[in-house]
Amino acid sequence: MKFLYYILLLFVATSCEVRYSMVDSSIDADTFSVEIFEEQAANAPAGYGITFTEFLRDFIVSRTKLKLVKENADIEISGKISSYYTNPVSIQSDEVAAQNSLNVGMDISVINNIDEKQSFERKFSQFLNYDSSLDLATVEDQLLEEINEQLALKIVNQLSSNW
Repeated sequence: MKFLYYILLLFVATSCEVRYSMVDSSIDADTFSVEIFEEQAANAPAGYGITFTEFLRDFIVSRTKLKLVKENADIEISGKISSYYTNPVSIQSDEVAAQNSLNVGMDISVINNIDEKQSFERKFSQFLNYDSSLDLATVEDQLLEEINEQLALKIVNQLSSNW
């Protein structure tokens, strides 16, 4: 019986395969730079532009082959926080919101000095819902971590797409 167990365990262990791939398979560049994002949204937390800039730099370094440089980059990224607001969602029958939504919008400009056709200007936005019984201040950091991750992924995906 033990023999059968070991064979089954060996089969299961050898049939599993983990693959890790970077999201930048089609980025034809070696270096990038990111200017500090301007905070133009009135309700954005103080310092959010710097926080997102650092997050985006780390995200690109950890998930692409690109190297961060201060000047003369193959890809130059700049942007501004254009909107930052909450609004009620999931209105219940007693006209009270069960959830609120935190919405963040950014205007992004990318200059590709290698291939001008891959440069772009685009608006990106992301939202997350949270329980309306919670104060935004208590959940804002956690929400922004998830929103930043999604926004950074959208930016890198746009960098790596050729359309």
